[in-house]
Amino acid sequence: MKRRDFIKTTAAASIPLMVSGIPVMASSQIENTSLEKMALAAVNCGRILVIIQQNGGNDGLNTVFPLDKWDNLSTARANILMNKTQVLPLNNNSTTGLHPAMQDMQTLYNNGKLMIVQGVSYPNPNFSHFRATDIWFTGSESDQNLDTGWLGRALDIKYPNFPVGYPTTDMPDPLAIQIGSTLPFILQGANINMGYNVADPSSLLNVINAITDPVPNNDYGKELTFLRLMKDQSNVYRDTIQTAYNVPLSNEVTYPIANTLGDQLKIVAKLINGGLKTPVYIVNHPNTHDTHANQVTTTDKTLGSQATNLTLLSRAIGAFQLDLEQMGKADKVAGMTFSEFGRRIKSNASFGTDHGSAAPVMFFGSALNTSPTAVAGTQYPVAGMIGSSPNLPANATVNDQVPMQFDYRQLYSSVMQDWLCMTEAEVTQVLGSNFAKLPVFSNVLLSSVDFDAAQHQDITVYPNPCTDGRMTIRLPQISADYVNVSLLSMNGVLVKSASYKMQGQELQLQYEQLASNSIYILHIDWNGNSFYKKILTK
Repeated sequence: MKRRDFIKTTAAASIPLMVSGIPVMASSQIENTSLEKMALAAVNCGRILVIIQQNGGNDGLNTVFPLDKWDNLSTARANILMNKTQVLPLNNNSTTGLHPAMQDMQTLYNNGKLMIVQGVSYPNPNFSHFRATDIWFTGSESDQNLDTGWLGRALDIKYPNFPVGYPTTDMPDPLAIQIGSTLPFILQGANINMGYNVADPSSLLNVINAITDPVPNNDYGKELTFLRLMKDQSNVYRDTIQTAYNVPLSNEVTYPIANTLGDQLKIVAKLINGGLKTPVYIVNHPNTHDTHANQVTTTDKTLGSQATNLTLLSRAIGAFQLDLEQMGKADKVAGMTFSEFGRRIKSNASFGTDHGSAAPVMFFGSALNTSPTAVAGTQYPVAGMIGSSPNLPANATVNDQVPMQFDYRQLYSSVMQDWLCMTEAEVTQVLGSNFAKLPVFSNVLLSSVDFDAAQHQDITVYPNPCTDGRMTIRLPQISADYVNVSLLSMNGVLVKSASYKMQGQELQLQYEQLASNSIYILHIDWNGNSFYKKILTK
């Protein structure tokens, strides 16, 4: 689909919900089998992915500084580079520092809750904003045009009769929620966009009660009232979103003022706190990162548009992570930033930088593989960083680019397999090829789970040890609800995940070819709660 045709087909159909003045798009019919697999797998394993898009091409070399390549960087960027002493240092990483505007993210890094992946791009990169964004959205090669997103084309395949009969008991919530900006290509449905538009959260009461704001007492007013009612009544997710949003927080976190990205993440946090099962959220940085000019001020290189952008990013992520921790759900949420490309090594005469190729991608959360002892002696031994400082020439020209170290689809592969519980075969189907994972997430499964806690004793599994993969789950009461069961190895590899409709109190399971004399984990999601059981095999 051409972008112009895409805009034409989505402009009229996409009606966003406005929460605190921010457009929220709820989508449950999306254009790629990847979201179907990701969302349903994520529901089963109870994890959430939050993607932050930095539109315009963020300058990675003015975000994550290669301290060990400073001389070459200084030669290439004499007119925009700050003093080396002004760069924020990072624990256990003498080669790398962060922009001084990123104090919150420095704190996250030093506490093991931020990871930098260096040099992310793809072969033969494209320098057009539209085309490069489409490549990242679709998961394609640079010379390949796909009309589906890597998070797209989902429910019309899994649920061919949608929207008739939905939402359902096993998936009552949207599979993805987009907050801010316009509906991205990645979330457009084949037939309809499940979105709606009201002024703020309190206006959702108008939707439920079929009340609209005052209109003129004339033919125009009557038509407007009718259109508003039709639009409001067409959205099947308004009740669940409103209910989740209005669940009170036990501890209120102060988000930064005048920070639209923080406003978006605050909404995401409230929906997560309210128990929404939506596994994928996409939010948008409000400012362009297309800094061809005035990236810094002439008098202070730590100030300028880049500093403004990174201040918004860092403070918003810092508040969001604190919010998740205070609500006790930080271990279930991981975040990822991306921009469609980086900038060139050499700055231009306008105190800016031009379109480039590779750039760092940052992950944040409490489940990252950032333990110094865990990474010691591995291929990537620096805690909190995968890859190394980019290789910069001594005298960079305008044609020199930050070299690629990792294909962006390796990150997608890592996210889908190690965070959203998809199998390698499913990920290969989604991406069209097998891209090697990167050690982004902790491979110590459930290290923070107390298996002896009272909450996990409400459900029993027998026999344990089991023989020939046969076991029975017994709930504390008779149930007609769905129960999601995931079997994982102790190192986090998903063996099988499925949803079952209960018809009583017990559920019999049969797993083939389990290793003998081994330990597995059953993750049981039932009645809005997660239960973990260690299973021994004979």
